[in-house]
Amino acid sequence: MIALKVQNVGSIEISTLINERQEVYLSVPEVFDFLKIKNEHNESYSVIDGFFINENNVFHIDETVHTICYKGKFIQLQPGDLIHITNNLFLKANHFNSIFELENTFSFRDLTISMSSSYELPSVREARLRHMRATIKNIKYGFIADTTIRRDKPLFHFNNADWVLNTTQRSNGINQEQLRLGLGGIIAGGEFESSFNYINNQAILSRNQYYRWRYVNNDDQYLTQISVGKIANSLTTTIINPIIGAHITNAKTTARRSFGTYVLSDYTKPEWTVELYINNILIDYTKADATGFFSFTVPLLYGKTDVLVRYYGLWGEEELSTKQLVIPFYFLPQNKLEYNLSSGIIEEDKKSLFANAKASYGLSDYITIEGGLEYVSSIEKNNFIPYFGSSIRLASQLFVSGGYYSKVKYTGNLNFSSPKNIRVDLDYTKYDKDQEAVRFNYSEVRKASLSVPMHTSLISGVSRFTIQQNFYPTGKYTISELAFSGMVYKQNFNLITSSYFTGATKPFVFSNLSSSLRLPKGFVFTPNIKYEYRAAEITSLSAQLRKKVFKKGFLQASFDRDFKYNTSSMQISFQYNFKFSNTGFSSNISKDVVSFSQLANGSLIFEPSADFVEFSGNTTIGRASVKFEPFLDINGDGKRDIDEQPVKGVEVTVNGGTKTLNPKEGITIITGLEPYVKNLVTFSTAKINNIAWQLKDKTLNITLNANQLRVIEIPISVVGEVAGMVQRRKNGQITGTSGLKINIYREDGGFVTSVLSEADGYFGYLGLISGHYSVRIDSIQLQKLHLRVESKNTHFVINNGNEGAIVDNVEFILYQDDTERN
Repeated sequence: MIALKVQNVGSIEISTLINERQEVYLSVPEVFDFLKIKNEHNESYSVIDGFFINENNVFHIDETVHTICYKGKFIQLQPGDLIHITNNLFLKANHFNSIFELENTFSFRDLTISMSSSYELPSVREARLRHMRATIKNIKYGFIADTTIRRDKPLFHFNNADWVLNTTQRSNGINQEQLRLGLGGIIAGGEFESSFNYINNQAILSRNQYYRWRYVNNDDQYLTQISVGKIANSLTTTIINPIIGAHITNAKTTARRSFGTYVLSDYTKPEWTVELYINNILIDYTKADATGFFSFTVPLLYGKTDVLVRYYGLWGEEELSTKQLVIPFYFLPQNKLEYNLSSGIIEEDKKSLFANAKASYGLSDYITIEGGLEYVSSIEKNNFIPYFGSSIRLASQLFVSGGYYSKVKYTGNLNFSSPKNIRVDLDYTKYDKDQEAVRFNYSEVRKASLSVPMHTSLISGVSRFTIQQNFYPTGKYTISELAFSGMVYKQNFNLITSSYFTGATKPFVFSNLSSSLRLPKGFVFTPNIKYEYRAAEITSLSAQLRKKVFKKGFLQASFDRDFKYNTSSMQISFQYNFKFSNTGFSSNISKDVVSFSQLANGSLIFEPSADFVEFSGNTTIGRASVKFEPFLDINGDGKRDIDEQPVKGVEVTVNGGTKTLNPKEGITIITGLEPYVKNLVTFSTAKINNIAWQLKDKTLNITLNANQLRVIEIPISVVGEVAGMVQRRKNGQITGTSGLKINIYREDGGFVTSVLSEADGYFGYLGLISGHYSVRIDSIQLQKLHLRVESKNTHFVINNGNEGAIVDNVEFILYQDDTERN
């Protein structure tokens, strides 16, 4: 017997033969059974039939004629390559590689054989799926962390800033300088953002500046956000200038994800394992019953949802089926109410008053209704605009919606997606001829679009056709576009044909054809051609050449030629992303003017309380940051004292953000996280070189503020170990006894934990903080076994210090009566 090891699966002992030439023979049925390869043998084990991974890869091994037939090909073996003994058949190890591509290496030193394959073996796939299925609980029910840290609410705190500088010099003397300075912080527990904008040839006006205070509580279902300052625009009325006011809502800051559920049921082969994937993530799995029936409760997600069902047979067979679902974001789950209330003053000469209110309600999983009211004082007629709308799901992928804005307009929309991902969108808007709220001069808008995926052996992509008609009192204007984007002969292409129709002139139709070609040395060449059909000629050409340089730099040159207007231009630009800032310049040369531009932008996080300053090229305003500081908690109080040293080697994992490490201090800083949501954090102590240093809480849910770097101290406890022996005295001999329950207690009698003795009687437990302890064998177990105990050193002291402590002299001697005691 030797150990067969397969990466990502494990090991097992299998029957093996080794001849005098040290050639290794492996048991075919035992190897294939461990790898989950389908195999069946005759009564004498001289013939084995099955298939390798795929049902089409049939094999037939026949020891009587020394042949293997695999994938329809006969392989003649030497007489000694197959060895048949009672109830087993052995094949020389090198043939597992040459025939089945099962690479293997035998080690005489430790009598193990390591095996691997370039294919995903059924056993490897089973291990991978087993690991994926182990994570389903977190996906279905949420991440259950060892501890939770909620966000704090500082009264006054500022630590984020960003900046943008853009300058342009022109040969005609018209130069321009633009500067933007942003500041982010916290006031009264709420997020504050502001920006100052300066342009050299414009006056500094209040409407060009931005400021907003926002309080967020995603756990409150009635009032989630309160905003004061520059707020969002209206639902209906065309408002160009900013609005200064307030806004409240119960909508969460995170995008809506889950809409509801529906039941998916079907039949497959009996006892097959069935897995459900949503957007390529394993959500659930089950086993079909004796008739092959199975069912899932499928979560419906907003937007496009890809549903994939995989079927796995008992011997690695695999089948799949797919479908796609679409839920528009304007639908709400049943009985869900969402509202928005806004009021303010428009920054214009009239200082018009503005207010609106909107509420949406999920009447059922198929119907969402909404209504509201908007008021703008500057509108002379109809300055109160009531609104009502609804959205209906007529079929699984057929949606209609409509809205009526009193004396302004009414709208309608139809959206359909077929099982083959063909999409149809129809939009219609009709304006009241006397309305003043919407500042357009057309009276009616019709729009339709059709999207069709294209997949052949040579072409793969999506084609889209859109058409829009704008009606005016004096006529109409029609715009259409036919576009294809995808791969043709393994090369990407984009072809867009646009047309403009009016009643008075001939249609204006042109096409743009572009591609992107990857050249040697990392160059990317992008040509573009414009063709006008009325003139029946190419009217313009352009080309762009790009290359990444110096790891974080980008060099680009382009040339444009317009034959219609007889103009040419050339541009060259360079951008480099430093760690602390993004910089770049560009130069444009044309017939009439030469210009030169420079651009730089960056951000700053300044957190004195965390001893942290960072300059970055990415904006940090509105984002959250966190600093993790592991320390050695010598006294076990969970708080860091002056004399408690940092601990190196704790690995921190968070989804999202940018990680910065300080290995000397063991510190991990993560910036750019989403605020107001539960960030899932995991800690690993695998790289800490002292087993006495242990972390109690290895998973964490933490909610962070925007514009703040939160410091989280991670206490690493110093723990000690108690160990000893449980032995049985019988007939004058002492032997180790397994399965005995040993209870550990604190000095005050508080229970700590229990451990079981091993096969040789040894027991041990690592995890005791400094203090006085005692250990006892479970009295109930002793009574049931009718045993008595003699103990030594059962009361002990753990004094861990910095390195931990061990007490390993505890002894328990078991005996049945006084005759065995001595």
